[in-house]
Amino acid sequence: MKKLIFIALVAVFGAGAAQAQDKNADLAIIVGKSSALDTVTTADLAKILKAEKAKGSDGVKFALSVREAGSPERAALLGTVYQMTEAEYTKFFLQATFTGAVQAAPKTVAGAAGAKQFVSGTPGGISCVRGSDADDSVKVVKVDGKLPGEDGYPLKIK
Repeated sequence: MKKLIFIALVAVFGAGAAQAQDKNADLAIIVGKSSALDTVTTADLAKILKAEKAKGSDGVKFALSVREAGSPERAALLGTVYQMTEAEYTKFFLQATFTGAVQAAPKTVAGAAGAKQFVSGTPGGISCVRGSDADDSVKVVKVDGKLPGEDGYPLKIK
C-alpha cells in the first residue's frame, strides 16, 4: 500500500515538475524597468537585435546584449529571432561593423545575472534570460502579445 502511495505521489509531482520545466523553457526578453518598451512583435524584435531599429519609442538608443556562446538561451535567440547559426551571426556583425551599419556587435554577457545587471544598469539595455530567471529587477517584454509561460508564447529554449 505504501509503495502505491509513493508511486502515485511521484507521478503527480513528476507531472507538475514537467509542466514547470515547460514554462522555464521560455526565453524572456528583458529590459530595464524604466524602458518604454513593453511589447514587441517577433519581426520588430529581430530588427532591434540586428540593430536595424536603433531607438525605442521614447528616443532612447537600444543597447544590445546576448548571452554567451554555447548557452541554450543564445542558441534559442539565434535560431528563433536572428534565424542564424553562430557563424552567420558572427559574420553578420563583422560585416555590419566593417561597413559602419553598426558600431559594434551586441555585448556578450555571462549568465542570467549578467544579463539582468546589464539591462538594469544600461539605458536602453535589452537582453534575454530563461523565463524562470526573470525577476523584479527587470521588465519582461511581451512578444507577439504574450509573456513567457502563456500559451502561444513564441520564444522557446530547446
